[in-house]
Amino acid sequence: MNNKKIKTALVAAMLTSTMAYNIPAINATTLTQKSVDNPVLVPTPKKVTYEENILSITNSVNIKGKDVADTDAVRELTEFLESNSITVNDDYQEGSTTIIIGEEDDEVDGLDATRDNLGLVDAATLDDEGYVLAVDSDNNGTVLIEGKDGDGTFYGVQTLTQLAVNDEGVLKSKEAKIEDEPTMTTRGSIEGFYGNPWSHQDRLNQIEFYGKSKLNTYIYAPKDDVYHREKWREPYPQNEMGRMNELIETSKQNKVDFVFALSPGIDIQLTGENAEADYQALVNKCQAMYDMGVRSFAIFFDDIANKQGTEQANLLNRFNKEFIQAKGDITPLITVPTEYDTNAMSNGTELNTYTKNFSETLDPSIKVLWTGTAVVPEGIDVANAEFIKSIYGERVGIWWNYPVTDYITDKLGLGPVYGLDKGLANELDFLVMNPMEHADLSKITLSTGADYSWNTEAYDYDKSFKDSITNIYGDLAPYMYTFANHSTRLVAGWASTGRADAPEVRALMDEFIKKNAKGQDASAEIEALTTEFDNMILAADKLQELLPVDQLSHCDANLNKLRSLGENDKLALELFIAYSEGDSESIDSLKSTLNANLPSLKAGKKVSELTALEFINEAVNYNPNAVAGFEVSSTFVTPGQEIQLTNTSSVSSTDLEWTFEGANIETSTEENPVISYDKEGVYTISLKAKNKLGEDEEVKTGIITVSNEANNEIVNLSKGKTATASSYTAASEAPEKAIDGITSTKWCATGYNRPHTLYIDLGQEMTVTNVTISHAEIGGEGSGLNTRDYRIEVSKDGNEYVEVANVKENVAGLTSDNVPVSIARYVKLIVDTPTQGGDSAARIYEVEVNGLEKAITLPPVYVEEAEKTALKIAVDLANAITDEDLANVVQAVADEFKAARDEANTVYNNASASQVEVNNAFDRLASAMHMLDFKQGDKTALKAFIDKVSGLEADKYTTDTWAAFDKELTEANGVYEDVNAMQPEVNTAYSELVTAFLNLRLIPDKSLLEDLINQANGLNSTNYTKASFDGLTKALTEAKAVFENPNATQKEINNAKAILEKAIAGLQANSSTPSNVDNTVKTPVNNGDTTASVKTGDDVNMLGTLGLISSLGVIAFLKKKRKN
Repeated sequence: MNNKKIKTALVAAMLTSTMAYNIPAINATTLTQKSVDNPVLVPTPKKVTYEENILSITNSVNIKGKDVADTDAVRELTEFLESNSITVNDDYQEGSTTIIIGEEDDEVDGLDATRDNLGLVDAATLDDEGYVLAVDSDNNGTVLIEGKDGDGTFYGVQTLTQLAVNDEGVLKSKEAKIEDEPTMTTRGSIEGFYGNPWSHQDRLNQIEFYGKSKLNTYIYAPKDDVYHREKWREPYPQNEMGRMNELIETSKQNKVDFVFALSPGIDIQLTGENAEADYQALVNKCQAMYDMGVRSFAIFFDDIANKQGTEQANLLNRFNKEFIQAKGDITPLITVPTEYDTNAMSNGTELNTYTKNFSETLDPSIKVLWTGTAVVPEGIDVANAEFIKSIYGERVGIWWNYPVTDYITDKLGLGPVYGLDKGLANELDFLVMNPMEHADLSKITLSTGADYSWNTEAYDYDKSFKDSITNIYGDLAPYMYTFANHSTRLVAGWASTGRADAPEVRALMDEFIKKNAKGQDASAEIEALTTEFDNMILAADKLQELLPVDQLSHCDANLNKLRSLGENDKLALELFIAYSEGDSESIDSLKSTLNANLPSLKAGKKVSELTALEFINEAVNYNPNAVAGFEVSSTFVTPGQEIQLTNTSSVSSTDLEWTFEGANIETSTEENPVISYDKEGVYTISLKAKNKLGEDEEVKTGIITVSNEANNEIVNLSKGKTATASSYTAASEAPEKAIDGITSTKWCATGYNRPHTLYIDLGQEMTVTNVTISHAEIGGEGSGLNTRDYRIEVSKDGNEYVEVANVKENVAGLTSDNVPVSIARYVKLIVDTPTQGGDSAARIYEVEVNGLEKAITLPPVYVEEAEKTALKIAVDLANAITDEDLANVVQAVADEFKAARDEANTVYNNASASQVEVNNAFDRLASAMHMLDFKQGDKTALKAFIDKVSGLEADKYTTDTWAAFDKELTEANGVYEDVNAMQPEVNTAYSELVTAFLNLRLIPDKSLLEDLINQANGLNSTNYTKASFDGLTKALTEAKAVFENPNATQKEINNAKAILEKAIAGLQANSSTPSNVDNTVKTPVNNGDTTASVKTGDDVNMLGTLGLISSLGVIAFLKKKRKN
């Protein structure tokens, strides 16, 4: 850019506003502040070391080698010195800083000796374009630059211009030693976008920028230059040729290879009577450029309908032989095929006819560019590079479609190169980036691309992004970083690429929302977000004030949007706070304002859609109520195998209560607990999410199947089976493509007649445990085309289906749904919402139905063992009654009694009986026994019960329940001994004694818990990591509370013991912990007191009915029997 300065005070004000907070800076302070002590070098050199000494370059300098060194390098050096008010001495002057410059084969006085004395390698040992550079402060200073060649010397000078900083009028540099060379041979840009071509001045500025950034290639291929495409046969007008000549000369001066490209494929005749004339027109057009000095050419066949692969290749081969190779001084010819992304080249199993013919015919010396898996992919990995090399060999290069925005013109691509695997450096050495029509704004990305391709191994996209902005924008860098940070992600209907917009701001928003919802202290996040939103407003103001007019014209509307988002984000922040404070008046007012502003915020230019704009959407749509949700790591496990539970409840959920009956731990309040089951069975898990407004519960019935069958191998059951669909576009995108095991083929269904449905027949009943789906992004298409809403159903017969998964608002390219274990033959995928936007086509690249290749016998559903103490007493009493005892009872009453008794015995002996079944059996038996005759004045039943319970020992029961029982026993004895007691008194004494007996509670066994607490108290926190010991402290506190609770149940004690055992076992020793420290649990596992006669605390709600025993005729019958 034309470095237009702003007052330092303005930048300082912006920086000061962000440095006062404890939250890690997320705005301007994240930029490296360029200074003598902190030089900002982009690209990053391969090897650089700094010393503490500083060289202050004298006002005049000696330059040794200026007569033999590369002229462009000397010119750049001289201009840099002069721009810092430093003159070059005509003759050598003592006391002046000396700069020694030249190539490795130049005879320059003192170059070799100085280089060796400074400990640098000989530049001759480096790759082409490499250089060594040293800055030494001794004796007024020496600067040495030696290039492997002229380009290397030129690049050494460019590094010096970044290393040396003007400090209050004095040019200074840290002492440094640099050895540097490029990773990739070809590094540059291709002006290949649709839309307004760059102006001539744009191109000149770009080429100069490339030289400073160590980019060595510029491919001239503007799609809307009619003489490049539509009028490719016609020569450029004379005035255009003059401008072209200036571009060529400027490129030479900046070590940039100017590549002249033509796109004749739109109408060139490859065969027939006009073919020869068209070929000669092609040669003539290129000859004119050759005569002006162009020595690099490209012929493109992209974005055309013609699929004559063999004929296209033959044309290129002829041109390559008769023009390129015949000249002898031209670099290898470059081309782009009609099928230029790998998805377009193959049907997934074999190459398409065009690519096969083109690749097999094309001369291997011709370079071939491709764009990745798609026209605009998320990235390129090594596997994709290996695939393209399997087609075209080593001659491939990347055409990277970022930051180009011709497909999303309402947003600017201002981010770093992102998504290119570093391993690509081992596969190829050619990268050109397709910029935006906004030339100056494209420089941020291009600078990071220069960094990536020059030193791929050291590339750090975030650092490169920030350092590039610092170098390009100078004093405006803090403002430009805030703007650019919110405009890096490009998402259109069919394409998506680029780093997420302001990811660190998004993370901070998420943390704030979570803390705010939970009522935790979010003051630090509020301050940091307020600062960020203020910076967005400030950045828009300052850039609109200070950017050069020609640059501002390309981003003015985007800056307006940035400001509006900052202003409304502040309101959204207030709205979230109002939610937490319950301020209904502010909530209504703020929501009304934001809802009124949202239409304009969503329209027009796009900035930070999923960060700044989404924060506003989240605020107005915020649900303050708790909403429960969770996922499980596996639904099919063996006994003892751990299962990770993941909480997905709404951020407004402040408290969690997990219940997993039958697991090793039956309850938990942890965020993401880990559980296991000891016995085979089918288990249910529930989660209650709570906050101050209420609670919500998610129950997943039968979600976990524990079986030894889970030891068998889980395989893809659907691969190669039979698939049909509600519709599909063509045979190449038929349903079976979704189950062929190839993630580059797909089932595609179009049209608005939804839902789109895929049916899979596994051939026989099998055990289904998981369904994994590869959506559009996995196939190389944009993430905006990933399936948003879908359902999965299974069936045994193909008629009756059961839903096992219902997914809403998915954005991922790969989904894996662990479903309840099901025996099924048929699987149905129902696509309700095919994409993230308005595109109606479903794109499913693969469906893997995973499980066992057999139908197993599912284990029984787990049923919690019921409490049967009261039922046992009633059964014992009822079983003592004989038919003789019932002789005088009404027949209907006797029959009901026998039926109730038989049912009660059956339920009591059924280990799987539920608590409801136990309760019902007891109620029926007690009611039937109540109907039996009980003679007045008879104390036999009272005496029998007194005798039965008199032997109980007080120290086995809780104080409160024993006191109540002892009181009733004393009173019952008194009634029995009272010869004048009437029958109502006898009945009352009997009833109250039975009730008191059944209310007795055994003192739970706390010995094992006590031992474990003592062990935990003896552990030393300094021996373990803080995180693991914090978990122990929490578990110990809860265990102590249970231990000290006199009314704690055995279940609560056992659960507290299990949690404490787990916390001790999970302790992680510090690296300094002595080896003899033992954190293992030594207390033997014991389930505690198993006394069955009386419960240990859990209420069963049967006592009201059991109280009816006081009026039973049971004892009368027994007495009559004994008398008889």
